[in-house]
Amino acid sequence: MKEDSKELANKYKTKKIVDIACPVQVCSARFSPCGNVLAAACFDGSVRRWDSSTDKFAELTPITGHNGWVQSITFHPTTKVLFSADSWGRLIASNYLEKDSKPVWNKDKAHDGWIRKIASSPDGKLLATCGTDKLVKVWSATDGALVKECKDFSWDPLSIAFTPDSKSFLVGDLQGKIAQIEVSTSKKIRELDASAMYKLDRLQDVGGVRCFAFDSKGEKLACGGINPNRGGFVQGPSLVIVFDWKSGKEISRVQSGSENDGFVYDLLFVTDSILAGVSSGQPGNGKVFFNLMGETQPFVSLTNMPNCHSFALHPAGKKIAIVSTNANSSGNGKVLDKNKEYATNHSPINILEIPT
Repeated sequence: MKEDSKELANKYKTKKIVDIACPVQVCSARFSPCGNVLAAACFDGSVRRWDSSTDKFAELTPITGHNGWVQSITFHPTTKVLFSADSWGRLIASNYLEKDSKPVWNKDKAHDGWIRKIASSPDGKLLATCGTDKLVKVWSATDGALVKECKDFSWDPLSIAFTPDSKSFLVGDLQGKIAQIEVSTSKKIRELDASAMYKLDRLQDVGGVRCFAFDSKGEKLACGGINPNRGGFVQGPSLVIVFDWKSGKEISRVQSGSENDGFVYDLLFVTDSILAGVSSGQPGNGKVFFNLMGETQPFVSLTNMPNCHSFALHPAGKKIAIVSTNANSSGNGKVLDKNKEYATNHSPINILEIPT
């Protein structure tokens, strides 16, 4: 029997547990597979940690060692290792349960410049990275040894994810192309079309595939981005495209109604039929959405958290962490604090509970 959207809206009516007042901006946050740690990739070069085994979320000692913005983090699926990458091209593996964590291994120049995204293979053997140097690299998760390097990218690779069998990985680029590449041969197996997420406007290339998510059965692949209306001050409705993984054919498309909703920056399948994520648009727009497969509109849409960049689900399935941006943050110097000084931006991390 098909699930009813109104019933789902009641079942997934979230309740706020706590707001973590992180004093700096955050790119993304993730719960550890054991559920005991929430980690956040921060603009100040740190990976901040909180004890997520209770609802108090006491802060732990941050992981340090990065030079630039920590752009992306991911946990190893079975060991107590956290991988983190920054805007200077450094890649670090750390033990996330140690009080004063030291690197398990460290690649100072993993890429020539900004590492956009990292992904751990489901079998735990490999780590993949993509950067602004238009390279995709595959590393040994154990010791950081370089396994593969793929150079045939004419456009910036913006997102990366392993397939459920760990035998290949996906790369999403600025032009809305999704390449599936076999790990053993480095050959492109096929390409999926998400070109609706790209536009050339005012001599500017805008859009791109920003994130991926597989369902638990490996039957559906979702990708997130924007359907850009114009360049310059980029605007457009947020867009999610879902493919049948076996055939590679598009089976679902969800587009928001407002051109201010912006990019979908994070996605995950809460169940095999429910897809959730966050979007960030201008000025100050942001949404958390839950969408039933086959429906064109979300059954839950939260708009009270501006500029959302990350959606993390606790492994127990009851808590979610949403990274947003402080309200009234224009970045143009107009917003002053009580001392009439420029108020720097920061990222509240909103911890919500799903009652179902």
